[in-house]
Amino acid sequence: MKQKLRGFILFLILCFCAMPPASAANIAVTLNGYPLALSSPAIIQNDRVLVPMRSIMEALGYSVVWHSDTHTVEANKDDTQLFLTIDNPVATVNQQPVILDAAATLSESTTMVPLRFVAQYGGATVEWDAETAVVSITTSQISQGDLTDSVVYIQTNKIQASGIILSSDGLIATNFHVIENASMIQMVFSDDTIYQGSATIVGLDPQRDIALIDIDKNNLIPANTETSLVKGEAVTAVGAPKGNRNTVSEGVLNDFDQDIISASAFIDHGSSGGALFNGKGKLIGMTSAYSDNQFFSIPVSEIMKVSRNLSIPIRQMKDYSYSPTVPKNLRYWIDEDGYANVTWSPVYDADYYYVYISYTKNGTFAKLQNKALEGNTWYWGFPQCFGISTADGRNIYFKVSAVRNGIETATTDVMEVVND
Repeated sequence: MKQKLRGFILFLILCFCAMPPASAANIAVTLNGYPLALSSPAIIQNDRVLVPMRSIMEALGYSVVWHSDTHTVEANKDDTQLFLTIDNPVATVNQQPVILDAAATLSESTTMVPLRFVAQYGGATVEWDAETAVVSITTSQISQGDLTDSVVYIQTNKIQASGIILSSDGLIATNFHVIENASMIQMVFSDDTIYQGSATIVGLDPQRDIALIDIDKNNLIPANTETSLVKGEAVTAVGAPKGNRNTVSEGVLNDFDQDIISASAFIDHGSSGGALFNGKGKLIGMTSAYSDNQFFSIPVSEIMKVSRNLSIPIRQMKDYSYSPTVPKNLRYWIDEDGYANVTWSPVYDADYYYVYISYTKNGTFAKLQNKALEGNTWYWGFPQCFGISTADGRNIYFKVSAVRNGIETATTDVMEVVND
């Protein structure tokens, strides 16, 4: 162990000495070829690149704890434990001292540490491109074959899509819109075997666009699940975009909330019902939708909440009628500019939404006008559906409804935006 540490220290010093200075504002950090979101920008200190430790280490699978009493940051992963103390040029790795040529420091309450130290001990390699001022971190990747084993190609009489194996005895998750109005289904597994047997819908949450299917097949390879999410971590999407089975695309987790995951891993038509894995090969979401520059997945925690209390043969789905109910999880947060950012759970297949507003709780509610669209219709968006200023100091009251096929749902309970 000590010999390995001494070898690494020498490598670390040589790397930092060879690294030319660059403007901190222009330094970019990538993880497995994709931009890594940092909680604070990289800084230059004595010609050394320092980065926010939590952003890097959590993306590499570490848990990070800040000890305010000792000004020490601790990171743990498997059998590796790291300690760095602010302004101390000596770190410890598994209780062995490691001398740094740049001590950890605080920058606007963020712990900044030498990039190569945290990346190297995260089981990654680091390359510095002086011409482009890009630091590239590359981790050991999960075998693509291991991931595709848990994803199936789905073909119905209506649509081509994907599904995720949740149990070895035949539980498959996919999107509701994949089986909506279907009367037959066929599945193709990673070993090219084709299943055309019985398929029963055992769980549905149409409004969340989730369906659970039970098939008569055993010895399947289920995905291992992970409910914790980390911004900036490496992710891999597996599905069948445009019918191309077992297509793998890589990216990073850009952002998430209780309803949705936004990632940069590419998906397309046919990716619906596919899998989103984290860097450890754990299932974290089901790929479901995309916009011009965002690719969305439903968190696996939401899939696991769906009750398995149904028994609907696939042939009966052609007669299944879906009508959305009240939008769920209406909520808000106020940003540093004083805007109340309002959002709610997306309603599958909603044409649009109405937002009702009042400045008194028991007053008259009027439809909020959408100046951008020159009307009163609103659309779901991420990370917020809309924002409204609270600068005038008044509390604001909202309620929201969804509209599908010209039919409006009931409204949510009234939400009070409190202006502190």
